Amino acid sequence: MKAPRQDRPAPDRSSADGDSRPPAFDDLYRRHADRMFRFAQRLCGQVEDAKDLVQETFLNAYRGLAQFRGEAQLSTWLYTIASRACLRMRAKRKGEPERELSLDEFIPTSDGELRLQIPADGLTPEEALQHKELRQALETAIHKLPKKYRLVLVLRDMEGLTAKEVGAIMGLNERAVKSRLHRARLFVRKELSAQGLAHTAT
Repeated sequence: MKAPRQDRPAPDRSSADGDSRPPAFDDLYRRHADRMFRFAQRLCGQVEDAKDLVQETFLNAYRGLAQFRGEAQLSTWLYTIASRACLRMRAKRKGEPERELSLDEFIPTSDGELRLQIPADGLTPEEALQHKELRQALETAIHKLPKKYRLVLVLRDMEGLTAKEVGAIMGLNERAVKSRLHRARLFVRKELSAQGLAHTAT
């Protein structure tokens, strides 16, 4: 098994289920650890918190792998585990009450669905430099979102899942997903607009 990269946590080898991990879990970790770490960073912001979330995600995946029936893709199953673990971690913390996004936080918009365009990876050095300010502003705005809105935005707009898949992960119907996503996009756009950046993210 290839040694894990230094920027992501290795799965905990000790558990109540024993010290040896089945080959299926080794393969699962190799194929999905980097993706889950990026997802965790987008949700948590802090590297150490992201590592804790990845550790919790793969520990729960290890415990539940034998019960996985293949009714969803493995990546969707892992997103579900990580999202629920993220919400549990938030609930354990004091001083971070959940809140709703009120309508007075939104800026006026034209009719039609708004799509927050996240700068893609694989940019040239010059393009990366031009997008650095926007990326930083986006990260700041996204982390101001209440966690339940942040999860929808990250899963849909950054991870590329469908509204149906996001709903399955979060236990919501598609209408609720689209409602939260719409509010989250508008909130982020308002934050970017305050910095004169909204037009570059549309």
